[in-house]
Amino acid sequence: MAHTSEEGQLVWEGLNSTRTEKGVFSLSWDINRTKVPGGWLVLVIQNTSGLTFYPDPDHKWDGKSLP
Repeated sequence: MAHTSEEGQLVWEGLNSTRTEKGVFSLSWDINRTKVPGGWLVLVIQNTSGLTFYPDPDHKWDGKSLP
């Protein structure tokens, strides 16, 4: 879902997502993030969507879960 950067636009980066255990439901989420001052906006889309702010002033998060 990444787009070329133009002044005044949010540039979204798609994140890979998998499930470690087998569950009743399949994991079919579309997860994206974009850099904003002080951290990241994270957008999750499935049947509906959710948006959250992840504080990370130095933008060190690589988009992966911790082991």
